Amino acid sequence: MHFLHPILSIIFLLLPIILIGGLIKRLGKKVNFYEYVLLSAGSVLLSLVLYLIMYGWINSQSAFDAIWGSFRHSFTNGAVDANQLLKLYHQWNIFQNFTTGEQLVGFFIAEMKNAVPAVILISSLIYGVALFLIIRLILKRFDYETPAVRRFEEWNFPKGMAIGLVILMLVSYIGQNLGIPRFEVVNLTITALISFLFMVMGLSMLWFFLKAGNVPGVVRWVLIIFIFIFLGAILPFLGLLDQLLHLRTRYRNKFLFKNGK
Repeated sequence: MHFLHPILSIIFLLLPIILIGGLIKRLGKKVNFYEYVLLSAGSVLLSLVLYLIMYGWINSQSAFDAIWGSFRHSFTNGAVDANQLLKLYHQWNIFQNFTTGEQLVGFFIAEMKNAVPAVILISSLIYGVALFLIIRLILKRFDYETPAVRRFEEWNFPKGMAIGLVILMLVSYIGQNLGIPRFEVVNLTITALISFLFMVMGLSMLWFFLKAGNVPGVVRWVLIIFIFIFLGAILPFLGLLDQLLHLRTRYRNKFLFKNGK
Protein backbone atom coordinates (compact mmCIF):
# COMPACT_ATOMS: atom_id res chain seq x y z
CA MET A 1 0.00 0.00 0.00
CA HIS A 2 3.03 2.27 -0.25
CA PHE A 3 1.67 3.56 -3.57
CA LEU A 4 -0.95 5.43 -1.52
CA HIS A 5 1.67 7.57 0.27
CA PRO A 6 2.15 10.11 -2.59
CA ILE A 7 -1.64 10.35 -3.00
CA LEU A 8 -2.05 10.88 0.73
CA SER A 9 0.59 13.64 0.72
CA ILE A 10 -1.10 15.40 -2.21
CA ILE A 11 -4.46 15.24 -0.45
CA PHE A 12 -2.92 16.73 2.69
CA LEU A 13 -1.45 19.62 0.66
CA LEU A 14 -4.61 20.28 -1.38
CA LEU A 15 -7.32 19.84 1.25
CA PRO A 16 -6.55 23.00 3.30
CA ILE A 17 -6.31 25.00 0.07
CA ILE A 18 -9.74 23.77 -0.98
CA LEU A 19 -11.22 24.41 2.48
CA ILE A 20 -9.78 27.91 2.85
CA GLY A 21 -10.67 28.88 -0.71
CA GLY A 22 -14.21 27.62 -0.18
CA LEU A 23 -14.55 29.58 3.06
CA ILE A 24 -13.40 32.82 1.43
CA LYS A 25 -15.73 32.36 -1.56
CA ARG A 26 -18.69 31.54 0.67
CA LEU A 27 -18.18 34.00 3.52
CA GLY A 28 -16.50 36.91 1.71
CA LYS A 29 -16.49 39.98 3.92
CA LYS A 30 -18.94 38.52 6.44
CA VAL A 31 -16.01 37.28 8.51
CA ASN A 32 -13.16 39.51 9.69
CA PHE A 33 -9.42 38.89 9.35
CA TYR A 34 -8.91 37.36 12.79
CA GLU A 35 -11.81 34.96 12.35
CA TYR A 36 -10.33 33.89 9.01
CA VAL A 37 -7.01 33.25 10.78
CA LEU A 38 -8.73 30.82 13.15
CA LEU A 39 -10.72 29.18 10.35
CA SER A 40 -7.62 28.79 8.18
CA ALA A 41 -5.54 27.36 11.01
CA GLY A 42 -8.43 25.01 11.80
CA SER A 43 -8.55 23.89 8.16
CA VAL A 44 -4.85 23.01 8.22
CA LEU A 45 -5.22 21.25 11.58
CA LEU A 46 -8.20 19.24 10.30
CA SER A 47 -6.24 18.24 7.19
CA LEU A 48 -3.29 17.13 9.33
CA VAL A 49 -5.51 15.06 11.63
CA LEU A 50 -7.10 13.34 8.63
CA TYR A 51 -3.63 12.71 7.20
CA LEU A 52 -2.44 11.14 10.46
CA ILE A 53 -5.54 8.93 10.65
CA MET A 54 -5.11 7.74 7.06
CA TYR A 55 -1.38 7.20 7.55
CA GLY A 56 -2.04 5.02 10.59
CA TRP A 57 -4.65 3.01 8.66
CA ILE A 58 -2.33 2.43 5.69
CA ASN A 59 0.83 1.60 7.69
CA SER A 60 -0.65 0.03 10.83
CA GLN A 61 1.39 2.49 12.90
CA SER A 62 1.18 6.18 13.59
CA ALA A 63 3.27 8.68 11.63
CA PHE A 64 4.93 9.71 14.88
CA ASP A 65 5.99 6.13 15.66
CA ALA A 66 7.66 6.07 12.24
CA ILE A 67 9.40 9.39 12.99
CA TRP A 68 10.64 8.22 16.40
CA GLY A 69 11.84 4.94 14.91
CA SER A 70 13.71 6.73 12.14
CA PHE A 71 15.26 9.13 14.66
CA ARG A 72 16.34 6.26 16.91
CA HIS A 73 17.81 4.38 13.95
CA SER A 74 19.79 7.45 12.83
CA PHE A 75 21.39 7.81 16.27
CA THR A 76 22.09 4.13 16.86
CA ASN A 77 22.83 2.69 13.42
CA GLY A 78 23.24 5.74 11.21
CA ALA A 79 25.81 8.45 10.66
CA VAL A 80 25.37 9.87 14.17
CA ASP A 81 26.91 7.81 16.99
CA ALA A 82 24.85 8.40 20.12
CA ASN A 83 27.57 6.97 22.39
CA GLN A 84 30.20 9.33 20.97
CA LEU A 85 27.74 12.21 21.33
CA LEU A 86 27.14 11.25 24.96
CA LYS A 87 30.91 11.23 25.62
CA LEU A 88 31.09 14.74 24.21
CA TYR A 89 28.25 15.85 26.47
CA HIS A 90 30.01 14.31 29.45
CA GLN A 91 33.08 16.40 28.63
CA TRP A 92 30.81 19.44 28.80
CA ASN A 93 29.47 18.19 32.17
CA ILE A 94 25.92 17.69 30.92
CA PHE A 95 23.74 14.55 30.83
CA GLN A 96 26.00 13.00 33.48
CA ASN A 97 23.15 10.74 34.66
CA PHE A 98 23.07 8.96 31.27
CA THR A 99 25.44 6.04 30.82
CA THR A 100 24.50 4.80 27.33
CA GLY A 101 23.70 6.41 24.01
CA GLU A 102 20.33 4.61 24.00
CA GLN A 103 19.34 6.51 27.15
CA LEU A 104 20.30 9.78 25.49
CA VAL A 105 18.24 8.97 22.38
CA GLY A 106 15.29 7.98 24.57
CA PHE A 107 15.53 11.34 26.35
CA PHE A 108 15.57 13.25 23.05
CA ILE A 109 12.53 11.34 21.79
CA ALA A 110 10.62 11.97 25.04
CA GLU A 111 11.33 15.70 24.76
CA MET A 112 10.19 15.76 21.13
CA LYS A 113 6.98 13.93 22.07
CA ASN A 114 6.23 16.61 24.65
CA ALA A 115 6.73 19.33 22.02
CA VAL A 116 4.51 17.71 19.35
CA PRO A 117 1.18 19.40 20.31
CA ALA A 118 2.79 22.86 20.42
CA VAL A 119 4.58 22.31 17.11
CA ILE A 120 1.35 21.14 15.45
CA LEU A 121 -0.67 24.13 16.69
CA ILE A 122 1.93 26.76 15.82
CA SER A 123 2.68 25.19 12.43
CA SER A 124 -1.05 25.03 11.63
CA LEU A 125 -1.38 28.70 12.54
CA ILE A 126 1.59 29.81 10.42
CA TYR A 127 0.67 27.66 7.43
CA GLY A 128 -3.00 28.61 7.71
CA VAL A 129 -2.27 32.34 7.69
CA ALA A 130 0.15 32.00 4.77
CA LEU A 131 -2.39 30.01 2.75
CA PHE A 132 -5.19 32.45 3.58
CA LEU A 133 -3.16 35.46 2.41
CA ILE A 134 -2.10 33.74 -0.83
CA ILE A 135 -5.55 32.33 -1.67
CA ARG A 136 -7.23 35.64 -0.82
CA LEU A 137 -4.88 37.49 -3.16
CA ILE A 138 -5.60 35.03 -6.00
CA LEU A 139 -9.37 35.18 -5.51
CA LYS A 140 -9.24 38.97 -5.34
CA ARG A 141 -7.59 39.06 -8.76
CA PHE A 142 -10.55 37.06 -10.09
CA ASP A 143 -12.94 39.70 -8.66
CA TYR A 144 -14.27 37.60 -5.79
CA GLU A 145 -15.39 39.45 -2.68
CA THR A 146 -12.60 39.05 -0.14
CA PRO A 147 -12.10 40.31 3.42
CA ALA A 148 -9.85 43.23 4.23
CA VAL A 149 -6.46 42.37 5.71
CA ARG A 150 -4.88 44.65 8.25
CA ARG A 151 -1.37 45.87 7.62
CA PHE A 152 1.13 43.98 9.75
CA GLU A 153 1.90 47.01 11.92
CA GLU A 154 -1.82 47.16 12.84
CA TRP A 155 -2.17 43.57 14.01
CA ASN A 156 -3.65 43.43 17.47
CA PHE A 157 -5.45 41.07 19.79
CA PRO A 158 -9.20 41.53 20.25
CA LYS A 159 -10.07 43.50 23.36
CA GLY A 160 -9.42 41.55 26.56
CA MET A 161 -7.66 38.66 24.82
CA ALA A 162 -4.20 39.59 26.11
CA ILE A 163 -5.34 39.42 29.74
CA GLY A 164 -7.10 36.14 29.03
CA LEU A 165 -3.95 34.62 27.53
CA VAL A 166 -1.85 35.69 30.51
CA ILE A 167 -4.39 34.18 32.94
CA LEU A 168 -4.48 30.96 30.90
CA MET A 169 -0.70 30.69 31.03
CA LEU A 170 -0.68 31.26 34.80
CA VAL A 171 -3.37 28.61 35.30
CA SER A 172 -1.39 26.10 33.22
CA TYR A 173 1.75 26.89 35.23
CA ILE A 174 -0.10 26.35 38.50
CA GLY A 175 -1.59 23.11 37.16
CA GLN A 176 1.86 21.77 36.31
CA ASN A 177 3.18 22.58 39.79
CA LEU A 178 0.24 20.79 41.40
CA GLY A 179 1.65 17.55 40.04
CA ILE A 180 -1.27 16.70 37.75
CA PRO A 181 -0.19 13.73 35.57
CA ARG A 182 1.01 14.71 32.06
CA PHE A 183 0.05 18.33 32.70
CA GLU A 184 3.58 19.43 31.80
CA VAL A 185 2.69 18.74 28.15
CA VAL A 186 -0.39 20.94 28.46
CA ASN A 187 1.67 23.67 30.10
CA LEU A 188 4.38 23.44 27.44
CA THR A 189 1.80 23.62 24.65
CA ILE A 190 -0.04 26.60 26.12
CA THR A 191 3.17 28.45 26.99
CA ALA A 192 4.68 27.90 23.54
CA LEU A 193 1.51 28.98 21.72
CA ILE A 194 1.00 32.10 23.83
CA SER A 195 4.69 33.03 23.59
CA PHE A 196 4.46 32.70 19.82
CA LEU A 197 1.36 34.92 19.65
CA PHE A 198 2.95 37.62 21.78
CA MET A 199 6.15 37.35 19.72
CA VAL A 200 4.11 38.17 16.61
CA MET A 201 2.60 41.15 18.43
CA GLY A 202 6.10 42.25 19.43
CA LEU A 203 7.25 42.13 15.80
CA SER A 204 4.14 44.04 14.77
CA MET A 205 4.84 46.73 17.36
CA LEU A 206 8.46 47.07 16.27
CA TRP A 207 7.41 47.34 12.62
CA PHE A 208 4.90 50.06 13.58
CA PHE A 209 7.46 52.21 15.37
CA LEU A 210 10.10 51.69 12.70
CA LYS A 211 7.62 52.90 10.08
CA ALA A 212 6.51 55.75 12.32
CA GLY A 213 10.18 56.76 12.59
CA ASN A 214 10.47 56.81 8.77
CA VAL A 215 13.14 54.10 8.80
CA PRO A 216 13.78 52.96 5.19
CA GLY A 217 12.18 49.65 4.21
CA VAL A 218 15.44 47.76 3.66
CA VAL A 219 16.79 48.90 7.01
CA ARG A 220 13.52 47.91 8.69
CA TRP A 221 13.81 44.38 7.33
CA VAL A 222 17.46 44.10 8.40
CA LEU A 223 16.65 45.31 11.92
CA ILE A 224 13.62 43.00 12.26
CA ILE A 225 15.60 39.96 11.09
CA PHE A 226 18.52 40.84 13.39
CA ILE A 227 16.23 41.27 16.41
CA PHE A 228 14.34 38.07 15.60
CA ILE A 229 17.54 36.01 15.34
CA PHE A 230 19.64 37.49 18.14
CA LEU A 231 17.11 39.10 20.50
CA GLY A 232 14.06 36.94 19.84
CA ALA A 233 13.56 36.19 23.53
CA ILE A 234 12.51 39.78 24.24
CA LEU A 235 9.83 39.88 21.53
CA PRO A 236 7.04 38.17 23.57
CA PHE A 237 7.65 40.62 26.41
CA LEU A 238 7.47 43.57 24.01
CA GLY A 239 4.25 42.17 22.58
CA LEU A 240 2.79 41.70 26.06
CA LEU A 241 3.81 45.23 27.05
CA ASP A 242 2.17 46.70 23.97
CA GLN A 243 -1.05 44.72 24.45
CA LEU A 244 -1.38 45.70 28.11
CA LEU A 245 -0.32 49.35 27.82
CA HIS A 246 -1.58 50.01 24.25
CA LEU A 247 1.68 51.70 23.27
CA ARG A 248 0.80 52.01 19.59
CA THR A 249 -2.59 53.51 20.36
CA ARG A 250 -1.04 56.01 22.76
CA TYR A 251 1.53 57.00 20.14
CA ARG A 252 -1.15 57.47 17.49
CA ASN A 253 -3.29 59.59 19.80
CA LYS A 254 -0.38 61.76 20.93
CA PHE A 255 1.69 62.25 17.79
CA LEU A 256 -0.28 61.21 14.73
CA PHE A 257 -3.82 62.47 15.31
CA LYS A 258 -4.28 66.23 15.21
CA ASN A 259 -7.45 68.31 15.60
CA GLY A 260 -9.48 65.21 16.23
CA LYS A 261 -8.53 63.62 12.89
